[in-house]
Amino acid sequence: MSDTCGWCGSAISPEGRRRYCPRPRSCRQAAYRDRRRAAAAFRARAALFQIGGEIRDRCEALELALADAIAGQHAEAGLHSTAAADFAHLTRELVRVAVIADRAAGATWEEIGRPHELTADAARARWGHLGLIRPPESFAP
Repeated sequence: MSDTCGWCGSAISPEGRRRYCPRPRSCRQAAYRDRRRAAAAFRARAALFQIGGEIRDRCEALELALADAIAGQHAEAGLHSTAAADFAHLTRELVRVAVIADRAAGATWEEIGRPHELTADAARARWGHLGLIRPPESFAP
């Protein structure tokens, strides 16, 4: 073991097997919270990776369908509306997961709301209740 606290770096006695300060659990709890935050951020980033891949796949499929429609001068009924609905759903999901990833990384509600032109309170009200539903626990990019 080291002679310094694993969290704050202050000196600790070399006796025993302590990794953190003997202060009443503050360094140990802070390290635990940091590990949990890092794990949550990883899962959220993996979900962003999945959604980005889905958007890319849908873009390629839409491009091919539109090229066929232009070449044939005729598009299938509902093609454009279906494509727009798919992208609207995926972009909402992308924003939702991005907010979760930012919160897991420690961003404030003000920092999250700014690009969406929302106040911190409005961002918290809109996205404060969200939880991650993807990716599955066993996901590996």
